[in-house]
Amino acid sequence: MERRQNDWKTVLLAVGAVGGALLAFSSAALVVAFGIVGTFQPELANTKQSALDVAVMASALVVIGAAFLPAAYYSIQHLRGQAVPAGRPRLLQVWQGILLVLVWLAAALGAQFLLGNPIAKWVTPALYVLAIVVPVVFFTQLATSGLSPGSRERVWGALAAGIGLGITPAVIAELLLALVGLVGLGIYVGLHPELLSTVQRLANQLENATNLEEVLNLAGPWLSSPVALILALLFFSGFSPIIEETAKSLATWAVFDRLTSPAQGFAIGALSGAAFGLVESLLVSATPDTGWTATLLVRGASTMMHIMAASLTGWGIGSLRTRKSFGGLIGMYLLAISLHGIWNASVVAITFGSVRSALASSGPDPIGVVLMFTGAAVLLALCLAIPLAMTGMNWRFRTLAVPVTTAPREVWNNVPVADESPADAKTRSESESRPSPPAPPP
Repeated sequence: MERRQNDWKTVLLAVGAVGGALLAFSSAALVVAFGIVGTFQPELANTKQSALDVAVMASALVVIGAAFLPAAYYSIQHLRGQAVPAGRPRLLQVWQGILLVLVWLAAALGAQFLLGNPIAKWVTPALYVLAIVVPVVFFTQLATSGLSPGSRERVWGALAAGIGLGITPAVIAELLLALVGLVGLGIYVGLHPELLSTVQRLANQLENATNLEEVLNLAGPWLSSPVALILALLFFSGFSPIIEETAKSLATWAVFDRLTSPAQGFAIGALSGAAFGLVESLLVSATPDTGWTATLLVRGASTMMHIMAASLTGWGIGSLRTRKSFGGLIGMYLLAISLHGIWNASVVAITFGSVRSALASSGPDPIGVVLMFTGAAVLLALCLAIPLAMTGMNWRFRTLAVPVTTAPREVWNNVPVADESPADAKTRSESESRPSPPAPPP
């Protein structure tokens, strides 16, 4: 096959996907090796992780590594000159959706139920993976089924980029932002000697605390203060959504010159958001405990939000590419950031209200109850609205799509043009039917 001018993107995808898979698999091997050392020589490992904790974390890293493999395969096929088939997600049938939801619930409940059994608990890593992966598949299908993101290389490349270009820079940026905040807080405390002595006394008390209840009693007044609420909202509902939605959109920007419709940008954005949610959920919920079922179910809902928000930014990028709509791009970014910010603000409100209620000694804390109720109500409304919005947007894009009836035009590894708007399809049809100028005489 003739090498195309932009094969450097395929080379980067191949290198990144292979490198990401090797990094994840080698990290899983190191986690297992460290767990084995901790089992037989705990004084060397100096860790409190159980063998089950190690197995769960290793399984998470294996799944992350496996997510890179299809992108590596198809990009290498492309570089070898092999044609890569189109990747068009099939329509999600009602019975398939119901089955996926039931499997998700059963896996989350089963992981918690079997956790206390000394033998059956070794099945829980597989159930944990199912409880994370199944909602990713379900909500991704809900958003992208019937649309055409492009070739399979692009489909899996978007997933790989959602990890490499999405969650990795987002985590780095958020850690740097938190570090800057801590440095600023440290400078402020250092300039106020009376506050510094109070903080040092609290640190000593926390160091000598023997149980969680004592820690909560000591740190609770600080955690439940209005200043803590404002700072938490500023970080989790302000800066974090801006950073994460910008990072998740990088996968769509990487194929900006290949986009043929807003629907294609929508689908690729959803794939990037799915990868982001997959990795975040795997790592956040990799610690089995008494609230594992709730954690797994909440992480599935959080993945839904990530997919929805990223699909909106992808829609905006696709609109900019095909319709030169800068307003659509800005509007979709603002909508995605707002959705993410409201979701995080609800979680912060529930957490803040729970702390206030736990510290209340003379009955229910009214402010805490209001915060918990409001946060839970908003989250419930979003959990009901987002799947409906996904379904409606997907249906709208599919009804606007015009199937290709003429010879397919090559836009990405011989992938036919699909999901065009009627105006774009009419323009293309007219240009294709226009007679070619006569050849000059010899």
